[in-house]
Amino acid sequence: MKNKKIDTMAKVAMRSRGLSVKERRVRYQGKIFTFKYVSGHYEVFFNDEKVDVIETENINQAIADYKEKHNKTKRQMP
Repeated sequence: MKNKKIDTMAKVAMRSRGLSVKERRVRYQGKIFTFKYVSGHYEVFFNDEKVDVIETENINQAIADYKEKHNKTKRQMP
């Protein structure tokens, strides 16, 4: 029961910052990205503009996939 109370408190804290439970802001390479859950996938926003879509239902996996994808793209550039 204690974990459920903590989870409820975390949800309240997130909502007070304007975030839903299915949304998270992440600082990556000095920029802040917002990951929003939409119908089975996460959409990635930077400055309120959608920059990517990650096909997963797990927020941590979405963040890891985005970072990996971004790093591969960066490495391929001459």
